[in-house]
Formats: sequence, C-alpha cells, structure tokens
Amino acid sequence: MAISAGLNIALTGLKAHQKAIDVTSNNISNASNPDYVRERVVFSNLKPINAIPGDIGIGVEISAINRITDTFLFNRFINTSALLNSLKTQKEYLQEIGTYFPDVTDQGLYKDLKDFFNAWADLASNPNDGSVKVNLANKTQKLADTFHLLRDKLKNIRESINEEIDARVKEANTIIKNIASLNKEITLHEANGKSHANELRDKRDALEKRLKEIIDVKIFKTGIKSYDSQGEVTIDYSKNYQILLGGYPLIDGATYHEIKEIDVNGNIDIGVVKDDFSIANVTSSIQNSEIGALFKVRGTDFNKDGSPKNGTIGELIKSLDNLAANLIRSTNSIYSYSAQQEAVGIQTFKPIPISDNIINTPLSLLYKQGILEHDVRNGILKLDVLDNNAEVKTTLEISIKKSDSIQKVLDKINEKIYLYDDSFDVKAVIENGEIKFRARDTNSDNEIKPKGSILVKDDGSLMFSALKEYEYLPLSQINNKLPLKLQDGGFYVNVYNENGDIIAKREIKVDINSTDSRYSTIQGIINQINTKNIDDNSDNNPNNDVDDYYQAYILNGRVIFSKKTDENTYIGLDNDLSNFGGVFGINQFFEGNNSSNINLAKKLRENPSLIHAYKAPNEGNNEVANEMLELQFKKLHFDDGINATLYEYYRITTTNLANKINEISSKEEYTQTLFKSISNEYYSLSGVNIDEELINLEKYQRGYQANAKVITTINNMLDALFGIKQ
Repeated sequence: MAISAGLNIALTGLKAHQKAIDVTSNNISNASNPDYVRERVVFSNLKPINAIPGDIGIGVEISAINRITDTFLFNRFINTSALLNSLKTQKEYLQEIGTYFPDVTDQGLYKDLKDFFNAWADLASNPNDGSVKVNLANKTQKLADTFHLLRDKLKNIRESINEEIDARVKEANTIIKNIASLNKEITLHEANGKSHANELRDKRDALEKRLKEIIDVKIFKTGIKSYDSQGEVTIDYSKNYQILLGGYPLIDGATYHEIKEIDVNGNIDIGVVKDDFSIANVTSSIQNSEIGALFKVRGTDFNKDGSPKNGTIGELIKSLDNLAANLIRSTNSIYSYSAQQEAVGIQTFKPIPISDNIINTPLSLLYKQGILEHDVRNGILKLDVLDNNAEVKTTLEISIKKSDSIQKVLDKINEKIYLYDDSFDVKAVIENGEIKFRARDTNSDNEIKPKGSILVKDDGSLMFSALKEYEYLPLSQINNKLPLKLQDGGFYVNVYNENGDIIAKREIKVDINSTDSRYSTIQGIINQINTKNIDDNSDNNPNNDVDDYYQAYILNGRVIFSKKTDENTYIGLDNDLSNFGGVFGINQFFEGNNSSNINLAKKLRENPSLIHAYKAPNEGNNEVANEMLELQFKKLHFDDGINATLYEYYRITTTNLANKINEISSKEEYTQTLFKSISNEYYSLSGVNIDEELINLEKYQRGYQANAKVITTINNMLDALFGIKQ
C-alpha cells in the first residue's frame, strides 16, 4: 500500500470526528429545548482491502446519526402528560363551580333557605302584620333568585366550556394537518433507506404530545426499527403511522381527516369522518385529555333546552332542580291547607282538544295529521263501574280499533254501559273538548240519578294517552310528565264553616303503583272526593259530607273544587303526604317546578298582603305558618332516592362537590409526582446531558487532533521521501 493511503485514512477520521463534533455541538445548543431528542453519531469502518497476510483498513465513516429515544417510554411520557392536563382542567373548573356552592351555613343558598323559614317564623308570631308579609315575600323571592343565579352560573360555565372545546378542536385540527405534512416530509427524506429525518421526527413527537393532551387520540406506529448507537439501543424510526380517535382514523400516513364539531342542542360534541363520509359521534370515547375533562365537567347527554343530564354540571342542575321541586311541592302542599271558598289548581297537563271537525275522523288518520300525541293501536279499553259507595261492581271491556273515530269509541262505551244497566245514568261525553264520564239521563226517564261512576282501568288502545288526557292513565306512567311528582300516601279534604270549624272531613288515598284505578289515577283520586254514600261525620246524615258541599273535577289539566251550595263554606287540604296540593297547585305559594322557574306566585308578588298564615278561615289562625316551620325539619323524599331535610339535601350536594374537588386535587398531585418521575426517566434517555456532551466533545476533539497529527506525520514522511537525492 502506498504511503499516501495513510493520508486518506487519516482524512476519513478527520472528517468523521468533525461531523461528530458538529452533532455534539447541536446537542449542546438544544440542551434547553424540551422537544429536542439528543443525537449520536455511529462510527463504521470502511470496507477494507483484502490482502495477505490480512485485511488492510482504509478508514472510518459516519454511517448514521441516530435519535436516542424509546417509543414505549415516550408513550408513557405523553400518556401521563395527557392525564395530568386532564386533571388540571377538571380542577380549574370544579374550583370555579365550588365558589358558587360554598359548604358553609352562613352563605349562599343555605343562608337564603334559612332566611325563608325565619320569615315564616315571624309570620307565625304575627299572622296579621303586613310588614311581616312583605318581608316573607322578599325573602321568598330572594331564595328563588338565588336558585336562578346558580342555574345561570352553571349555564355560563357550560357555555364557556363549549367555547374552550371549540378552541381546542381548532388547535387539534391544525396539529393534525401539520403531522400529516411532516409524515410526507419524513417519507421523502428517508426514501433512500439510509437518511434519518431526526429534526422532523422531533417536531412530530412534540405535536403528538400536544394532540394527546388535547383529545386522547391513539397513536400506532408499526415497522419499528432498532439501532445500536455505539452501545445505546434506540427504538424509533417506525415506517407505518396512524392516529385514531374513537376507533376511527384521523391520520394514516400523509392522509388525514379533520375533527368535526357536532351541535347537540347548542352544545359541541366531537365527530370523525367515516369511510362512507358520514360523521361518527365519538364524544363518549374521549377520556383522559383536556377535552375529555371538559366533557366530564359539562356532561355529554342533554335535555332539549341544552342543559346537561350528566357530568358535574348536569349533576348539580339535577340536585338544584330536585331541591327546588321538593321545596315547591312541599310548600305548596302545606299552603293548600289554607281554606278558601273555591279552588282552581294550575294546569299540570294540556289535553288535545276534541273539536267537531275531528270527532268523526279515524284515529289513525288523526295521528297521520299530527293531531294525536302518538298512534293509537287496536286494543281493549277496560272500564271499572263503581257504585255510590266506591265499590267496583264490574269491569266493562270495549274493543277499540285504529279505524274508529272518537265518536265511534264514545258510542261503543255508552252502549256497553247501557247494556250493563240502562238506568245507570252515566255516559261518556265530550265536554269542553275532552272525554268525560258525566251524569246523564241514559234511559229517558227525565231523572238523573247516577248509580255510581266510571273509571278507566286499562287503556289497551292508548287512546287517552294519545289525546294527553292523563287523568285516566296510571300515575306510574304519567308521574314524570307532570310538572312535579306525586308520592304515595294520601291527604284529607276539610270543609270549614265561616267560624273556622270543620264541618266535613274525608280521607283520600294515593297509591301510585296500585292496579286499582281508584287510588292510582288522577280521576280515581277526584272520584274519591266526589263519592256519595260516605258518612264523613259518622252521624248518619247523608247531606253534610264533603261531596255534599263541593264537587271536584278536572278541566283542561286543572283540578277544581267548586261549591255546590250557597252556604258560606271553605275548603282546604290537610296532612298531604302525597303532595297532591303542591303538584296540582291548589292555592299556589310558589310558581314553577325547578330551579330555573321557581318564583313566588305572581298574585303574592304583586300583593304580599294576600299571604296568609291560617289553615281554618280566620285571620288569627297561624297553623299553616307553623307547619311551614316544621317543614324545614322534616325528612323529605327526593326524586333521586335520597331521604333528607331540605338543609341536609343541600349540604349533601355541596359536600359531594367538595369531595370531588378534593379527589381531583389528590389525583392531580399524585399524577404530578408520577409525571415528574417518568419525565426524569424519559429525559435521562432522550434529553441532553451537558456533562456527557462535554466528555464526548473532548473525546471527538482528541480524535480529530490525533487524525490531524497522523496527517502531519505522513506529510513529514513524504517531505523526507521527496528530499532524498537520486
């Protein structure tokens, strides 16, 4: 081998160490860059010359510049980062919500509730004082306004969350486009099978981390290659690349789909474009991410008005509504004890009016025309026939077809009643646009002496349901359709004279799940009030009972108590365990049925002097005010199954929220510690260690100097060789 070959060998070493110094310099310059993955050069000897007695090396080259990283460790790093960001986001919003629901007794809704009952205490002590009534009206409306305020604050936070979701979706879509673009560049850069697009992969890793933090994507890399970088193994350089969301691809190599926003009653859900170009809603699959955290706070299932049914906000709205509903129902039930000459309740449902132009139209056609609530089916209508002692004498069955008209159904019913007893004197008629069972002269004897009453036992055709005449349907079916829910129990109907003495009292039974229509339908309850031949006073006088003084009936979804005599009498409810008076608004104190619409009744807002404390009709009586005071200590049954006082229920709500905040805070602290540990592990492998780089710099510098020394030595040898005289 010629002496000049040594120069070439040294030159390869010089160039290789120069490149190694450049890579080390780049590592040092990026030491503070958290997205940079340190690099190492791989020295490889050049193909030697085969000779005897052995191969002769011809130098060295840099065969690769590798990133020092581990895909599996990186995945742990970004997954933990995503979880940490999720918990931080939840904590931020929960703490904001917590400021509106303080877990103390001298602030917020708890204090307003306390002030409300204190005002009733003042009225109990001064039942005729006008200023006390004004104070009660003010405290009541203040309590209602606090309910409204809390509901509005939750609505504002929900809207703020929707805005944040929108901003994060836009950020995610930008990242998705950039990753797809980087994938294209990486593929082109590494097409020769030798080059490594290290800087591009660093950028992609940073985008992956941020995308994972935003929206909980799944990242898949296949065809992963492992390289030995002078004793350190790197696991990277995957070939195939996919990002999925909810099982649907967002990115496949350089191809991508943007995330789509789906409007759900004014709220943003997340969608992904499917292969058939339809949009798949993947909201429920998004968990440990910032958007996932926003969903957990906001909720993912909504009512028609846009309010959530679940999530932290949905749970709080439900609790507020339950608290307001029970306050309204219980307060109104007690206030219905106040005697009045006649009573008209609120409209609890709105039947579909039956006019002359539809009475002869087939039921099936009425549904197609959009008049009925739902379709009627072929079925059997069962009617219980009761005598005047409210005993069931028989059950009539009427076959109803979809092709029947309403008039045809009425004719069938009346024919069955007539065949049972032609002098029963009760008929099915249309009254004020509704089907009613009324006393009529059925046998044309010019006398109306009804022998009993008719109740709907089972509407197998669903006709009454289609007409929304809920008084005939089982309470178990319609309780959720009423503004407020009835409860099992019962109540008393009291009739007073002008001196405040009870002159008639009747117990009414309510059993929501009973199969007996007398106790489990609204019409059955009304029928109990109207039943003849009940000796309320046990005095064998048939003319001084509740049904002799008052007639109860349902008109357009309202319960009405109407006087039957000219006597100066008053009617009121008592011991209402079923909350009948509250549900049907008999002598209403509160309006509304939840936290968004609770208010002091309009007539009482406009004229607080109309507020009264009495049960019996005299101004000195304060029994209703006293019962209101007792209400704050009573265990009430709430719609979510909890039995508690009003105060206890609110404290349960605030305590649950405080516990959730503490739980999220504890998880955040733990995850922060875990993330720090995983970060240290990740950066110890992939991050730049200045001390290590300085050692490498010294090593490569000495290598460079040594190769330069070889070149100098060989140069001197050549000078000596050329200086030999021939």
